[in-house]
Amino acid sequence: MLLRPERVVPVRKSLQLVGLGMAFNAIPTFIEGEKFRPLGVLHRHGLSTILLNNVVSPEFRNSPAFPALLTGLWYFLSVYFADRRRQPFGVQAETAQQKFDAVFFKGRQYEADFDPEGLLGALMTAVTIWSGSWFMQNSPRFTDTQVFLLGAGLLGSGTLLARVAPNYAPISKPLWTPTFVLASNGWTILKYLLVKVAIPYLPLAVTNALAVVGKCNLETYFLGELSLLALRYEFAEGRSFWTIARSWLYKFCSPAVSQLLLTAAFDASLVAFAFLCNAKGWKIRLL
Repeated sequence: MLLRPERVVPVRKSLQLVGLGMAFNAIPTFIEGEKFRPLGVLHRHGLSTILLNNVVSPEFRNSPAFPALLTGLWYFLSVYFADRRRQPFGVQAETAQQKFDAVFFKGRQYEADFDPEGLLGALMTAVTIWSGSWFMQNSPRFTDTQVFLLGAGLLGSGTLLARVAPNYAPISKPLWTPTFVLASNGWTILKYLLVKVAIPYLPLAVTNALAVVGKCNLETYFLGELSLLALRYEFAEGRSFWTIARSWLYKFCSPAVSQLLLTAAFDASLVAFAFLCNAKGWKIRLL
């Protein structure tokens, strides 16, 4: 099923997303004197959406050939420009993405505790946007069983590829690899199905909180991140709470299980924040 060309994200919303990202990344710049990140995650998402909707023709953008082309281009650039082509992702600091970022963001490349800006990874960000649009427009036609099989298939295929070809298909969030996109999309679809199945059995207050997250997901995420950032400077001496929690979990769990638990905790924090807003009657409307 192809996407309908008329279903596009307004430019105004994408520009506001870029503005939110710039405002958020400006906070540590002013507080700690860090270098400003001109193309953080939110920036790239907004810019990618603008380019997709205004540069690429709707007929091509909404066909399966578009994500296939972007994925192929990502692989070619990632392997061809890597320092070691037989292990193009073995050392993150020696990847092709590092080379591109070094040209455009001197002094802001990969470090042990800092993900790269990821210009090359923006190609796969566009694929993620495409897949999300595809699922949004086609999910009403799917049964719950079909949604489960789709999510499990994506998650399983990404994990299997990473095991079969770890040198060329690792699951890496900083590099935004195709296998990471497959696995994360699959996990997201499974979480969507879990919420859908659980809604009839949840208390009304929790359902209302989930509705707030669904309608204002970006706003609740942004305000939640601001809260964590404030706590970080107040109580954690500049360290991220996620870094502290990850270090603690690594003592008891594998990295994969730790990441899963942290993701679940973050999702729960968003619902809790939305629950508070709903209980207080607060209206969140930034976009």
